[in-house]
Amino acid sequence: MNQGLGIGEAGLTGNLYAGFMEYKDMIFLLHSLSRDEVFVDIGANVGAYTILASKCVQAKTIAFEPIPETVERLLDQIHINRVSDLVSVRNKGVAEDKGTLYFTNSHDTVNRVIEFGDSECASKVEVVSIDQELPRDQRYFFKIDVEGFELNVIKGGANVLSSPLTSVVIIEMNGSGESYGHTNQDVHTHLIRLGFHPCSYEPFSRSLKKLSNFNDANGNMIYVRNISEISARCRAAPIRKIHTAGGVEI
Repeated sequence: MNQGLGIGEAGLTGNLYAGFMEYKDMIFLLHSLSRDEVFVDIGANVGAYTILASKCVQAKTIAFEPIPETVERLLDQIHINRVSDLVSVRNKGVAEDKGTLYFTNSHDTVNRVIEFGDSECASKVEVVSIDQELPRDQRYFFKIDVEGFELNVIKGGANVLSSPLTSVVIIEMNGSGESYGHTNQDVHTHLIRLGFHPCSYEPFSRSLKKLSNFNDANGNMIYVRNISEISARCRAAPIRKIHTAGGVEI
């Protein structure tokens, strides 16, 4: 897996020099994503998860990234890793409904929706909903990382996310949704209603454990529809070697 880097590429440099920055979540993806599922990367940034899904697992990916400059670097990553035939990049934001929103454009991995902007520090971006963009009759595995806008994304994807064909949602829950008027509990409650269960994952034992509530550690959370099915996938997944700087293997 190759990662061509530019100045300030926090989404990739940590992975290169320290291994996986989101270790448990990234290993969970490698163990649980099925090759015949479509990985939907909402808030793809420059593609750390997209490359894992399509380069390592060989799954098809739909990557949503709203910032045009970031999309250029995402396309570079896809080209370097030779997965252009597997990845569809959509230069759009994802929200509750179709329209336009302003996004910051100078904060690297933490660009986010803002109420208004100017030409120097914000970009006006087309936004769509999951239900408008994706057919319900495909198998999906989601990662949602939109800097606090997660509940809006979920509300716009109730049809697809409630489908029994959607197996997993890895979602950022760090409390930043309060800027948009909702809490981690709100996100959790919506995902439970859509048929998912909060889980933790132990990569070394490949153990997937159902939790009674979301994790208060302010990181990503894993939500799984069918725990026994995903547990079996994790146990059966092949061993893969990922190379980092200095010849280190994971």
